[in-house]
Amino acid sequence: MVNQQIKKLKYIIIGFIFIFLLSSCSPLEEQEKHRILLKIIYKTLDFLHTKPIPINNNFSKKVYNKYFEKLDNQKRFFMQKDIEDFCLYKEKIDDFWINGDPTFFNIIIRRFYKRIKEVESICSQILKIPFNFNKKEIYVLGKEELFYPKNKKKWIEKWRKHLKYLTLLEIINFIKQKKLNILKQKIWKNAFLHEEKKSRKKVEEYIKEYFRKLKIKKESHWFSMYVNTIISQYDPHTSYLSPKDKEIFYLNISGETEGIGIELQDDKGLATVVKLIVGGPAWKSKKIEIGDKIIRVAKDLNSESKNIVGMLLENYIRLIKGKKGSKVKLTIQKKNGSIEEVILTRDIIEKKEIFAKSVIILDNKNKYGLICLPEFYFNPENKNGRNAAKDIKHIIQELKKEKIKGIILDLRNNGGGSLETVIKIAGFFLGKVPIVQIGRYNNKKKILKNNDHQILWKGPIVVIVNELSASASEIFAAAIADYKRGIIVGSSQTYGKGTVQTIYPLNRFLFYNEELGALKITVNKFYRINGNSTQLKGVNSDIVIPNYTSNILLNFMEKNQKNSMKWDYVDPIPFHYCNNNLENIKYKSIKRIKKNKNIMTIYKIIESIQSLEKQFSNRKQFSLNWKEFYYDNLKIKKRNENFYQLINYLNIYGLRAFPISYKIILNTKKLEFKEQLEWKKNLKKDYSVSECVNILRDFNEAS
Repeated sequence: MVNQQIKKLKYIIIGFIFIFLLSSCSPLEEQEKHRILLKIIYKTLDFLHTKPIPINNNFSKKVYNKYFEKLDNQKRFFMQKDIEDFCLYKEKIDDFWINGDPTFFNIIIRRFYKRIKEVESICSQILKIPFNFNKKEIYVLGKEELFYPKNKKKWIEKWRKHLKYLTLLEIINFIKQKKLNILKQKIWKNAFLHEEKKSRKKVEEYIKEYFRKLKIKKESHWFSMYVNTIISQYDPHTSYLSPKDKEIFYLNISGETEGIGIELQDDKGLATVVKLIVGGPAWKSKKIEIGDKIIRVAKDLNSESKNIVGMLLENYIRLIKGKKGSKVKLTIQKKNGSIEEVILTRDIIEKKEIFAKSVIILDNKNKYGLICLPEFYFNPENKNGRNAAKDIKHIIQELKKEKIKGIILDLRNNGGGSLETVIKIAGFFLGKVPIVQIGRYNNKKKILKNNDHQILWKGPIVVIVNELSASASEIFAAAIADYKRGIIVGSSQTYGKGTVQTIYPLNRFLFYNEELGALKITVNKFYRINGNSTQLKGVNSDIVIPNYTSNILLNFMEKNQKNSMKWDYVDPIPFHYCNNNLENIKYKSIKRIKKNKNIMTIYKIIESIQSLEKQFSNRKQFSLNWKEFYYDNLKIKKRNENFYQLINYLNIYGLRAFPISYKIILNTKKLEFKEQLEWKKNLKKDYSVSECVNILRDFNEAS
């Protein structure tokens, strides 16, 4: 095994040297860049991925099918003839991948560009002629029911139906906006007769904008899609991050970026301000408003101002971003039409929604702390940046000053983050003990411990999870459960992601003036201290609280993803349980839930909601006849009314089953007013939190 790894190491080093010899410090030609990226990504995955896969004809077929599914999901751009031409390459993608050959991508993308131009012309011609909504015809949306058009006539017909459907939706939107009586058939008929031209014109504008955005996308965008289609065959969490994607990824895991604090949207080629980040440079300046359009940007005061009208969104965002303390000059077209120049100094902008927040729950005379942690965030480029471990430590210290009697840690929808961070946070409750095991390529394992002896919180803890609590969240919940340190409440199981990823910069061995991006690679699997993997099976809750979203979220869980890695186990670590009377407290909670008649009503309501959702999601065909669509709409309206009525009943019976008898005291220093109200409003209806308070009450009564 060791000799095998040494051989592989030699192989990849030789590969890197070969690629390095091909490289230079000058900018790369697009084709040369594609070759180098394919070659280095293949070699890196072959060497570093925890379970490299066979690259053969079967692999090639899977990539082939998946790529067309991504590139032309509704089978509107390519024709049957195109697919017949491309079939020659169905079993050659594996060879292209190994040899760093972009031939298949080049052939497909050239034909795709050609079809885009042709389709744009077809749409323009179709939208010149009024649609007949008296005609009975069906529009099909479900991709498994779609076929590539056999000839140009069928191709045009496919687009005609699509554009007719879009026009129909515009007419429906008009009826809703005007608040016309949707129950009266005559009103519908008049709307279809008199609003067809206006609605068709709106669709024409939408289609022009659609093709404009499609055409300005660089070849690198489509190449990233191709590479990620290949990489997705390894596992769901390994991916290629282009320079732009790498930037977004780092923002998402750190919650910090450097800029001026505005959110922009491409509105017909114009960079339009849609949000100002409170506290950011743009907000502080009071010179920029929502709706203003940025037309020119000078990256610094020594640079020439660049016209950004019609530029790709990601490109002008890059011009505006920059290091903290640097200046940017913007030429802005105000909402009143006037043109102004604004100079702003860039700063650190925080994505506050991912940061930890807390409230105090007052239950009679007892206080409990509720901490919501949306992500185990950290800054990979700045060790002094925001970090979930530092923030949680500070929150616990503040809560202890309030003399709280227990902590609820809400990890619902927390998709994970930093492994190091979760180990530190678990240590706040467990001390210096093994937290998780990491599987190694040579069948050995590494035990990761928290290094701090001191336990920050020794009192009761309840952890709330759901189907989207993944990775680091599962490490934390598993450690708390295995040491019997606290109680897990929520969905029957968590997401089921038991793999470890690392970010591998592709410029590491290559010296180019331009950024090549990075690979996010699955390099290991992690295991609980009891030896079990959380892969696919996740972490089971001690107390299961019924929730109607469980069935929806089920489709997004690891076990339902393609190419997921298998569940396995390693030897457990010898460990001691915490001295808590958990079984009795669990028994009380389960007994409380079973005794409550409203719980059965909740389950029945959830089944009804799921049945309605299934009906809606299974709908694949729509009538383009106004009268048939009218009756369809009445059915949809009735179903929606039933859906919202059931949701309302669910909240009512949920609160009857888990009555909220406590007060919520918000920390006004930490949250903005709007966020306070929204969070408080949601907490007042959150019956999972209510049962957690009951459990903490049982803890304190038992002590």
